[in-house]
Amino acid sequence: MPKSMTGFAKIEKEFPEGKISSEARSLNSRYLEMNIRLPRADYGSEQKLRELIKRHIKRGKVDITIKWEKTVDEMTVPRVNESIVRQYAAMVKNLKEHYGVKGDLTIDNVFSLKDVFVYEENNSLSEEILTETSTNLFVLLNEERAREGEYIRDDLNGRVETIVVNLSEIEKGWPAVIKAHEEKLRGKIAEVTQSIAVDETRILQEIAIFMERLDISEEIVRLAGHLDNFRATLSSTEPIGRKLDFVIQEMVRETNTIGSKSNDLYINERVIRIKVEIEKMREQVQNVE
Repeated sequence: MPKSMTGFAKIEKEFPEGKISSEARSLNSRYLEMNIRLPRADYGSEQKLRELIKRHIKRGKVDITIKWEKTVDEMTVPRVNESIVRQYAAMVKNLKEHYGVKGDLTIDNVFSLKDVFVYEENNSLSEEILTETSTNLFVLLNEERAREGEYIRDDLNGRVETIVVNLSEIEKGWPAVIKAHEEKLRGKIAEVTQSIAVDETRILQEIAIFMERLDISEEIVRLAGHLDNFRATLSSTEPIGRKLDFVIQEMVRETNTIGSKSNDLYINERVIRIKVEIEKMREQVQNVE
């Protein structure tokens, strides 16, 4: 089943440590492109997220935005500024040794001293929370892309059926067209040769060679085969966008050959209809993963 490359998903979830908001948007692209915005610069987390994306998405441009809000009581974590404490202790020792100052540095004194404690923000997002949320996000994104893919599949199948109908009409009408071509050619030959002696066998050979150049039976068979291949590919569970694109190129080639060989209004009208459907299919396939 085809999967669209376009989609959107959003997840918001609260944990004891805080609240996470994550969004994923995907658009068409020939390859897999990733643009990731995390709450803090963390190369390790970004790399793991990229690997996770590759497991869920094979093709398309993917924009990921993740926001992380810590709970109030965990926003800041106090830490002893050991360098400052050592300086205060050295000052106390110096005062006692050189100036005869008496007394000891107590815990009460320490708490009253300036810059003994520093407060650091702890906004880091744990790998466990990031992996859990991102996995669910990509599952939702792929569900959205799969739903869009169903519409694409139905549209493509409908256009394939339209082509099949027109190709069937070409196949049924071609014998009459080729016969009309042959009769017209025989008439022209008769006009040219009526006053001169000619080799009848040679004329028949030339007619056969000319009519063989107009024969489109092989092209009809090949185009029908490409249509069968296209329908079978639509049922695959693997990424199929590029393969469908290649099959369409072959369909275009066979259709153009039929049109160039036939030189008949009845055939060319149906060739044009087929080309219109193929072009619409090509546009749809550009959105398939």
